[in-house]
Amino acid sequence: MLKIAISGSTGRMGLALTNAISKDKDFKLIGGVASESNSNIGKDLGEIAGEERIGVVLSSKLSDLPEVDVLLDFSEAKFSLKCVEYAKNHNTALLLGTTGYQESDFSNIEEASKLIPLLKAPNTSMGIAYLKKVIDLTSDSLSYFDNLQISEKHHKDKKDLPSGTSLDLANFLSERLLRESPINIDSERAGDLAGEHKIILSNDLERIELSHKALDRSIYAQGALIGAKWLKSKPNGLYSMSDIYSWIARNML
Repeated sequence: MLKIAISGSTGRMGLALTNAISKDKDFKLIGGVASESNSNIGKDLGEIAGEERIGVVLSSKLSDLPEVDVLLDFSEAKFSLKCVEYAKNHNTALLLGTTGYQESDFSNIEEASKLIPLLKAPNTSMGIAYLKKVIDLTSDSLSYFDNLQISEKHHKDKKDLPSGTSLDLANFLSERLLRESPINIDSERAGDLAGEHKIILSNDLERIELSHKALDRSIYAQGALIGAKWLKSKPNGLYSMSDIYSWIARNML
């Protein structure tokens, strides 16, 4: 049984993770943290998520966490960097689902990954991992198209714009095309959308769209738990969700 703690426990992903863990015997939630101003500090994590009480209360301090196998971070960039330091100092595997980092933050993340297994996952959907796999398999043909752009839609409360997933996809595409000019990203924030990303390839005569649409936020929680299970067995290093695709095909399908 994998012992899990969640940073950002009361956010959309934190609640979805608590719900998912409550239904999965392979995991045990033993800690959760949020900012000091959070009105749920001191309350039971299960109760906060609308589940049965689990006897674990929400804290505002990472130092209150017991020893865990994997720390799942879905907070905000500023607090997330504290999680990086905590995981590094406590030799704890870390899954970073947080987005919105500054460019200067990535050096801290890379340095930490030399000491711990660290999975940087701006999107924990296995569908997005599959989409990137498709891009990898066809990257030698992408230059046929003159125009390349990304379109993304998220709920109205999502703070980072463009999304971390869109930036990750743009970087992924640029690396495979050896492209220096930035890829245009069209962003929309509306309603309660769980997330939609579309890669558009076109020229004067043809247009191809590769798209992924999240129908329920539970897919991100499921993907994060798959990532946590995979990460615990890995040596120190910086990983992405694409790295675990072959393992999923062998062990989960």
